[in-house]
Amino acid sequence: MFRVFSFFLVLFFFAIGSANAAEGDWQVARASQQVNFTVDKRNWVAVRAGDIIPNTAWISTGPRGRVQLVRGVESISFQPNTVAGVFTSDFGERKTEVVEQAGVLDLEIEKRSKPHTTVQTPFLAAVVKGTIFRVSVSKSAAEVSVNRGLVQVTSFASGQRANVGPGQGASVDGVKGMTVSGDVSTPVVTAVAPSVARVPAVGATTLNGQTETESSKASSTPSSVSNSAGSGGRDSASGSFGSEGRNGNHYGADNASSNGSMNAASNGNGSGKDKDKQDKKDKKDKKDKKDKDKGKGKR
Repeated sequence: MFRVFSFFLVLFFFAIGSANAAEGDWQVARASQQVNFTVDKRNWVAVRAGDIIPNTAWISTGPRGRVQLVRGVESISFQPNTVAGVFTSDFGERKTEVVEQAGVLDLEIEKRSKPHTTVQTPFLAAVVKGTIFRVSVSKSAAEVSVNRGLVQVTSFASGQRANVGPGQGASVDGVKGMTVSGDVSTPVVTAVAPSVARVPAVGATTLNGQTETESSKASSTPSSVSNSAGSGGRDSASGSFGSEGRNGNHYGADNASSNGSMNAASNGNGSGKDKDKQDKKDKKDKKDKKDKDKGKGKR
Protein backbone atom coordinates (compact mmCIF):
# COMPACT_ATOMS: atom_id res chain seq x y z
CA MET A 1 0.00 0.00 0.00
CA PHE A 2 2.82 2.35 0.92
CA ARG A 3 4.58 1.62 -2.39
CA VAL A 4 1.41 2.41 -4.35
CA PHE A 5 0.97 5.65 -2.43
CA SER A 6 4.61 6.58 -3.07
CA PHE A 7 4.24 5.85 -6.78
CA PHE A 8 1.24 8.16 -7.14
CA LEU A 9 2.94 10.82 -5.02
CA VAL A 10 5.96 10.81 -7.33
CA LEU A 11 3.66 10.87 -10.35
CA PHE A 12 1.80 13.85 -8.89
CA PHE A 13 4.96 15.90 -8.35
CA PHE A 14 6.25 14.90 -11.79
CA ALA A 15 3.03 16.22 -13.35
CA ILE A 16 3.37 19.49 -11.43
CA GLY A 17 6.98 19.85 -12.58
CA SER A 18 6.00 19.24 -16.19
CA ALA A 19 3.22 21.81 -15.97
CA ASN A 20 5.61 24.41 -14.54
CA ALA A 21 8.18 23.68 -17.23
CA ALA A 22 5.58 24.35 -19.92
CA GLU A 23 4.17 27.43 -18.22
CA GLY A 24 6.29 29.86 -20.24
CA ASP A 25 5.66 28.20 -23.61
CA TRP A 26 3.55 29.75 -26.34
CA GLN A 27 1.11 27.20 -27.73
CA VAL A 28 -0.85 27.39 -30.98
CA ALA A 29 -4.57 27.69 -30.17
CA ARG A 30 -5.75 28.19 -33.74
CA ALA A 31 -3.97 28.17 -37.08
CA SER A 32 -4.98 28.34 -40.71
CA GLN A 33 -2.89 27.27 -43.67
CA GLN A 34 -0.08 29.55 -44.87
CA VAL A 35 1.56 29.77 -41.43
CA ASN A 36 5.19 28.72 -40.86
CA PHE A 37 7.91 29.21 -38.27
CA THR A 38 11.70 29.06 -38.20
CA VAL A 39 14.39 29.11 -35.54
CA ASP A 40 17.37 29.47 -37.90
CA LYS A 41 15.91 31.79 -40.58
CA ARG A 42 16.57 29.12 -43.21
CA ASN A 43 14.28 26.16 -42.59
CA TRP A 44 10.56 26.88 -42.26
CA VAL A 45 8.10 24.48 -40.64
CA ALA A 46 4.31 24.49 -41.04
CA VAL A 47 2.39 25.52 -37.90
CA ARG A 48 -0.51 23.38 -36.65
CA ALA A 49 -3.00 23.80 -33.79
CA GLY A 50 -1.56 22.36 -30.58
CA ASP A 51 2.09 23.00 -31.55
CA ILE A 52 4.48 24.49 -29.01
CA ILE A 53 6.37 27.38 -30.61
CA PRO A 54 10.07 27.33 -29.62
CA ASN A 55 11.52 30.35 -27.86
CA THR A 56 13.20 32.79 -30.31
CA ALA A 57 11.14 31.45 -33.25
CA TRP A 58 10.05 33.66 -36.12
CA ILE A 59 6.52 33.18 -37.48
CA SER A 60 5.33 34.15 -40.95
CA THR A 61 1.76 34.22 -42.27
CA GLY A 62 0.73 34.31 -45.94
CA PRO A 63 -2.06 36.35 -47.58
CA ARG A 64 -4.69 34.06 -46.01
CA GLY A 65 -2.69 32.96 -42.98
CA ARG A 66 -3.77 33.51 -39.39
CA VAL A 67 -2.52 32.04 -36.11
CA GLN A 68 -3.21 32.62 -32.41
CA LEU A 69 -0.61 31.84 -29.74
CA VAL A 70 -1.66 31.49 -26.10
CA ARG A 71 0.25 31.36 -22.82
CA GLY A 72 -1.97 31.28 -19.77
CA VAL A 73 -4.28 34.31 -20.01
CA GLU A 74 -2.08 35.96 -22.64
CA SER A 75 -2.48 35.72 -26.41
CA ILE A 76 -0.84 36.99 -29.60
CA SER A 77 -2.86 36.84 -32.83
CA PHE A 78 -1.02 37.09 -36.16
CA GLN A 79 -3.03 38.53 -39.05
CA PRO A 80 -2.25 37.81 -42.75
CA ASN A 81 1.11 38.88 -44.23
CA THR A 82 2.80 39.21 -40.84
CA VAL A 83 6.40 38.44 -39.86
CA ALA A 84 7.33 38.52 -36.16
CA GLY A 85 9.57 36.78 -33.65
CA VAL A 86 8.81 35.99 -29.99
CA PHE A 87 11.63 36.05 -27.41
CA THR A 88 11.22 35.18 -23.74
CA SER A 89 13.74 35.73 -20.95
CA ASP A 90 13.34 33.82 -17.68
CA PHE A 91 16.17 35.48 -15.76
CA GLY A 92 14.41 36.35 -12.51
CA GLU A 93 11.07 37.79 -13.59
CA ARG A 94 9.85 36.54 -16.95
CA LYS A 95 9.96 39.15 -19.72
CA THR A 96 8.76 38.85 -23.30
CA GLU A 97 9.85 40.77 -26.37
CA VAL A 98 7.92 40.53 -29.63
CA VAL A 99 9.85 41.75 -32.68
CA GLU A 100 7.41 42.65 -35.46
CA GLN A 101 8.93 43.34 -38.86
CA ALA A 102 5.74 43.56 -40.91
CA GLY A 103 1.98 43.00 -40.67
CA VAL A 104 -0.57 43.19 -37.84
CA LEU A 105 -0.52 41.70 -34.33
CA ASP A 106 -3.34 41.72 -31.77
CA LEU A 107 -2.03 41.22 -28.23
CA GLU A 108 -3.68 40.55 -24.88
CA ILE A 109 -1.08 40.78 -22.13
CA GLU A 110 -1.41 39.79 -18.47
CA LYS A 111 -1.49 42.73 -16.04
CA ARG A 112 1.46 42.97 -13.65
CA SER A 113 2.92 45.67 -11.42
CA LYS A 114 5.94 46.26 -13.69
CA PRO A 115 6.34 46.45 -17.48
CA HIS A 116 7.15 42.97 -18.74
CA THR A 117 6.28 42.87 -22.44
CA THR A 118 7.76 44.91 -25.28
CA VAL A 119 6.90 45.04 -28.97
CA GLN A 120 9.79 46.18 -31.16
CA THR A 121 9.03 47.39 -34.70
CA PRO A 122 11.20 49.15 -37.32
CA PHE A 123 9.85 52.55 -36.21
CA LEU A 124 8.60 52.35 -32.61
CA ALA A 125 8.73 50.35 -29.40
CA ALA A 126 5.64 49.62 -27.29
CA VAL A 127 6.08 48.73 -23.59
CA VAL A 128 3.19 47.37 -21.50
CA LYS A 129 2.31 46.19 -17.99
CA GLY A 130 -0.94 44.56 -19.10
CA THR A 131 -3.31 45.51 -21.86
CA ILE A 132 -5.19 44.67 -25.06
CA PHE A 133 -3.79 46.46 -28.09
CA ARG A 134 -2.95 46.18 -31.80
CA VAL A 135 0.35 46.91 -33.55
CA SER A 136 0.41 47.43 -37.33
CA VAL A 137 3.63 47.71 -39.35
CA SER A 138 4.16 48.72 -42.99
CA LYS A 139 7.33 49.47 -44.96
CA SER A 140 7.30 53.13 -43.89
CA ALA A 141 5.36 53.41 -40.62
CA ALA A 142 4.00 51.63 -37.53
CA GLU A 143 0.87 52.22 -35.48
CA VAL A 144 -0.39 51.26 -32.00
CA SER A 145 -4.08 51.33 -31.03
CA VAL A 146 -5.20 50.49 -27.49
CA ASN A 147 -8.40 48.79 -26.42
CA ARG A 148 -7.64 48.39 -22.71
CA GLY A 149 -4.81 49.39 -20.37
CA LEU A 150 -1.87 51.70 -21.07
CA VAL A 151 0.92 51.37 -23.64
CA GLN A 152 4.08 53.46 -23.65
CA VAL A 153 5.02 54.18 -27.27
CA THR A 154 8.45 55.52 -28.23
CA SER A 155 9.51 56.77 -31.67
CA PHE A 156 13.14 55.89 -32.36
CA ALA A 157 14.32 58.45 -34.91
CA SER A 158 12.26 61.48 -33.81
CA GLY A 159 12.81 60.97 -30.07
CA GLN A 160 9.12 61.18 -29.04
CA ARG A 161 7.14 59.28 -26.42
CA ALA A 162 3.47 58.99 -25.45
CA ASN A 163 1.39 56.95 -23.01
CA VAL A 164 -1.51 55.64 -25.08
CA GLY A 165 -4.73 54.63 -23.32
CA PRO A 166 -8.07 53.06 -24.31
CA GLY A 167 -9.57 54.58 -27.45
CA GLN A 168 -6.28 56.25 -28.31
CA GLY A 169 -3.58 55.59 -30.89
CA ALA A 170 -0.06 56.59 -31.87
CA SER A 171 1.44 56.36 -35.34
CA VAL A 172 5.12 56.75 -36.19
CA ASP A 173 6.27 57.55 -39.70
CA GLY A 174 9.89 56.74 -40.47
CA VAL A 175 10.47 60.31 -41.68
CA LYS A 176 7.77 62.53 -40.13
CA GLY A 177 7.81 61.11 -36.59
CA MET A 178 4.90 60.56 -34.18
CA THR A 179 1.27 61.61 -34.48
CA VAL A 180 -1.39 60.78 -31.86
CA SER A 181 -5.18 60.45 -31.89
CA GLY A 182 -8.05 59.71 -29.49
CA ASP A 183 -11.81 59.24 -29.32
CA VAL A 184 -12.18 61.69 -26.42
CA SER A 185 -8.69 63.02 -25.71
CA THR A 186 -5.28 62.64 -27.30
CA PRO A 187 -2.11 61.40 -25.56
CA VAL A 188 0.53 63.90 -24.50
CA VAL A 189 3.74 63.63 -26.52
CA THR A 190 7.05 64.27 -24.74
CA ALA A 191 10.60 64.52 -26.03
CA VAL A 192 13.16 61.81 -25.29
CA ALA A 193 16.61 61.02 -26.65
CA PRO A 194 16.50 59.62 -30.21
CA SER A 195 17.51 55.98 -30.53
CA VAL A 196 18.04 53.30 -33.16
CA ALA A 197 15.55 50.58 -34.08
CA ARG A 198 16.44 46.93 -33.49
CA VAL A 199 14.73 45.53 -36.57
CA PRO A 200 14.83 46.85 -40.17
CA ALA A 201 11.76 47.54 -42.23
CA VAL A 202 11.13 45.07 -45.03
CA GLY A 203 13.35 46.08 -47.97
CA ALA A 204 15.39 48.56 -45.90
CA THR A 205 19.19 48.44 -45.77
CA THR A 206 19.52 50.59 -42.63
CA LEU A 207 17.80 50.82 -39.25
CA ASN A 208 15.44 53.67 -38.48
CA GLY A 209 17.24 56.34 -36.47
CA GLN A 210 20.65 55.21 -37.71
CA THR A 211 22.90 57.93 -39.17
CA GLU A 212 24.91 57.46 -42.36
CA THR A 213 28.10 57.24 -40.31
CA GLU A 214 26.63 54.58 -38.02
CA SER A 215 25.30 52.70 -41.03
CA SER A 216 28.69 52.62 -42.75
CA LYS A 217 30.39 51.54 -39.51
CA ALA A 218 27.85 48.74 -39.02
CA SER A 219 28.34 47.48 -42.57
CA SER A 220 32.13 47.51 -42.23
CA THR A 221 32.22 45.88 -38.78
CA PRO A 222 33.28 42.20 -38.84
CA SER A 223 30.37 39.86 -38.14
CA SER A 224 32.22 38.27 -35.24
CA VAL A 225 32.28 41.64 -33.47
CA SER A 226 28.71 42.69 -34.27
CA ASN A 227 27.32 39.31 -33.28
CA SER A 228 29.04 39.49 -29.91
CA ALA A 229 26.99 42.51 -28.85
CA GLY A 230 24.43 41.57 -26.25
CA SER A 231 25.19 37.87 -26.28
CA GLY A 232 23.62 36.08 -23.35
CA GLY A 233 20.87 37.83 -21.41
CA ARG A 234 19.86 41.48 -21.79
CA ASP A 235 21.69 44.35 -23.44
CA SER A 236 21.66 46.92 -20.63
CA ALA A 237 22.32 49.86 -22.96
CA SER A 238 19.30 49.26 -25.15
CA GLY A 239 16.96 47.42 -22.82
CA SER A 240 16.54 44.71 -25.43
CA PHE A 241 17.16 41.02 -25.06
CA GLY A 242 20.43 39.42 -26.10
CA SER A 243 21.71 38.02 -29.36
CA GLU A 244 19.12 35.29 -29.90
CA GLY A 245 17.23 36.12 -33.06
CA ARG A 246 19.57 38.92 -34.05
CA ASN A 247 20.74 39.54 -37.61
CA GLY A 248 24.26 40.94 -37.29
CA ASN A 249 23.99 43.73 -34.73
CA HIS A 250 20.21 43.97 -34.72
CA TYR A 251 17.12 41.84 -34.47
CA GLY A 252 15.23 40.59 -37.44
CA ALA A 253 14.74 37.89 -39.95
CA ASP A 254 17.01 39.37 -42.63
CA ASN A 255 15.17 40.65 -45.69
CA ALA A 256 16.15 37.67 -47.82
CA SER A 257 14.81 35.33 -45.16
CA SER A 258 11.74 37.50 -44.64
CA ASN A 259 10.89 37.49 -48.32
CA GLY A 260 11.48 33.76 -48.46
CA SER A 261 9.22 33.16 -45.51
CA MET A 262 6.43 35.16 -47.14
CA ASN A 263 6.79 33.06 -50.27
CA ALA A 264 6.76 29.88 -48.21
CA ALA A 265 3.70 30.94 -46.24
CA SER A 266 1.78 32.03 -49.31
CA ASN A 267 2.19 28.53 -50.72
CA GLY A 268 0.66 27.04 -47.59
CA ASN A 269 3.25 24.37 -46.74
CA GLY A 270 6.56 26.19 -46.94
CA SER A 271 7.72 24.30 -50.03
CA GLY A 272 6.98 27.06 -52.56
CA LYS A 273 6.61 27.04 -56.31
CA ASP A 274 10.24 26.05 -56.87
CA LYS A 275 9.52 22.55 -55.60
CA ASP A 276 6.59 22.19 -58.03
CA LYS A 277 8.80 23.28 -60.90
CA GLN A 278 11.48 20.81 -59.86
CA ASP A 279 8.93 17.98 -59.62
CA LYS A 280 7.65 18.73 -63.13
CA LYS A 281 11.21 18.83 -64.47
CA ASP A 282 12.02 15.48 -62.83
CA LYS A 283 8.90 13.88 -64.34
CA LYS A 284 9.78 15.27 -67.79
CA ASP A 285 13.35 13.95 -67.51
CA LYS A 286 12.06 10.48 -66.57
CA LYS A 287 9.62 10.50 -69.50
CA ASP A 288 12.33 11.57 -71.96
CA LYS A 289 14.62 8.82 -70.68
CA LYS A 290 11.84 6.22 -71.00
CA ASP A 291 11.06 7.31 -74.58
CA LYS A 292 14.74 7.18 -75.40
CA ASP A 293 15.05 3.62 -74.02
CA LYS A 294 12.02 2.52 -76.06
CA GLY A 295 13.66 3.96 -79.18
CA LYS A 296 16.81 1.94 -78.54
CA GLY A 297 14.73 -1.24 -78.09
CA LYS A 298 13.06 -0.83 -81.49
CA ARG A 299 16.42 -0.65 -83.19
